[in-house]
Amino acid sequence: MATTFDFPYVSNRFSPVRRKTIPVHVGDAIIGGGAPILVQSMTTTKPKDVAKTVAETLALAKAGCELVRITAPTLADAQGLEEVMKQIRAAGCKVPVSADIHFQPKAAFEALKWVEKVRINPGNFVDTGIATLDLQADKNFDQGREKVFETFTPFVQEAKRLGRAIRIGVNHGSLSARMMYRYGDTVEGMVESAMEYLAVCEAEHFDQVVVSLKSSTPRVAICAYRMLAARLEAEHFKPYPFHVGVTEAGAGEDGRLKSSVGIGSLLLDGLADTIRVSLTEDPVAEVPVAHELIRACALPKEELRFGAPEWKKDPYHYERLQTSSVNFSGVSLGGNEIVRVGEVAPVVSISRKPRTPEFAFIGIDSQNIVAFKDAFDVAAFAAGEREVPADALIAYTGDNYTFGVRALVSALAQKGAKNPILLYQKIDSSERAKLKVAAEFGSLLSDGFGDAVVIEDPADQKSAVLLAFDILQAAGIRRSKTEFISCPSCGRTLYNIQTVLGKIHERLGHLQNISIAVMGCIVNGTGEMADADFGYVGGAPGFINLFEGKTCVKKNVPEAEALDELVELIKSRGRYIEE
Repeated sequence: MATTFDFPYVSNRFSPVRRKTIPVHVGDAIIGGGAPILVQSMTTTKPKDVAKTVAETLALAKAGCELVRITAPTLADAQGLEEVMKQIRAAGCKVPVSADIHFQPKAAFEALKWVEKVRINPGNFVDTGIATLDLQADKNFDQGREKVFETFTPFVQEAKRLGRAIRIGVNHGSLSARMMYRYGDTVEGMVESAMEYLAVCEAEHFDQVVVSLKSSTPRVAICAYRMLAARLEAEHFKPYPFHVGVTEAGAGEDGRLKSSVGIGSLLLDGLADTIRVSLTEDPVAEVPVAHELIRACALPKEELRFGAPEWKKDPYHYERLQTSSVNFSGVSLGGNEIVRVGEVAPVVSISRKPRTPEFAFIGIDSQNIVAFKDAFDVAAFAAGEREVPADALIAYTGDNYTFGVRALVSALAQKGAKNPILLYQKIDSSERAKLKVAAEFGSLLSDGFGDAVVIEDPADQKSAVLLAFDILQAAGIRRSKTEFISCPSCGRTLYNIQTVLGKIHERLGHLQNISIAVMGCIVNGTGEMADADFGYVGGAPGFINLFEGKTCVKKNVPEAEALDELVELIKSRGRYIEE
């Protein structure tokens, strides 16, 4: 499997460019092939509800959405797409439409008749996700692959005949039983799932395919997309464009920051061709965030030259960079310490309260900090023209921040230096600045870089400290408040997830160091919430299943009682505290 440096996912990690891909035509739109990054979103309706589905599609298109996805959970829903499309086109709307299919190949075939693109999930298009001995056995893994070819080939042939596009949409939370048994809960399993289905497309000489590898954990998604880019090149597959997103990102600023970490990191790597920001809000709210994130993460127009040595760290698996511990303003940073958050003002004493500054930061040129101000500075260090003391905290403050830090860390590693890394930026309070710093810091943290974080916002320093904590949490590095893993609503959702999430947040949002998943249905529910401490999952209309970790501990709880039952479950495990 090509996950070594012989087949890197990008030729130069210090100066990424947009990955070259084949163009995929979806109606009048183009994904990949050098076309502008396309923004998409998804309705919350079922096609059988024609009026609402049409209204939401038109509203999304008006908001600047360039592709609308509609779920079709049943054959009847897929049949309903005929009338939906007639009314959308009658309204003069030309936005391409994609159907989202799980578990129902018949629905997928039906949807091909009416929409320009169909998404299928390798985790449940052939394999239902139910573990069976014959499919789990190593000796019969290839038998399952043959079944994939047998079932998926006619679908690919029909898409080719009708001139439709396909998305092979892998989800971390719904890998097939075969993949879970062979690879476990890993990025390798996600990538292999995509490769298996892409092999069918290659065999049929069908290339109108977009691929996604989504997860609710940003660094898992980041590693998976990188690994797939390397695998495609290593195995001489066509360079299919990537649909990039983070599932179950949540709502409000937390959802935006988590999306910025996952999607923004991949935009900075040049690996995104179309994106969807998934928020537990009105889908129209996703669209401007996506456009702003694309602008915030625009790649440099010219090649960057940092003069740094060849990159050596594994970009496909998370591992925190090993650094030494130094004393900084009376606080230990680096080494085995947690990634700490600093304050642009003297800290009189360290508070034990959550989400409060942990060290004082007076300025980038003061105290024991060695700051590299630009690419020339990094190049001089790489060439041996600069030295750093072993007890110094290292920071980069120049342009092209992510790439500068990567080059600097590589140069340090080549010299055997173990200095801890300070991630520091000065920003304003605009949304673009917050999205950009989340993407840049998130990318570096996902690479394992960063021992301390300081965000300076002269207009609102208190909020800047909280933003630093929130980025650490979004990147999965450190939890400092209740983490909510919640999906955006769609036609499969079995309750009003936006309303319920608000109620759960009100009751449990004060808890510390705990994660709660709020999931609309079972498609990705039990998988994407696997890392959560507790889960609230739609099981059937009007009923909720409660989870502790991966285990369902209460099934078919009436929705009216489910929140109280969740609170009692958390209390019974000693995880509840009073406000």
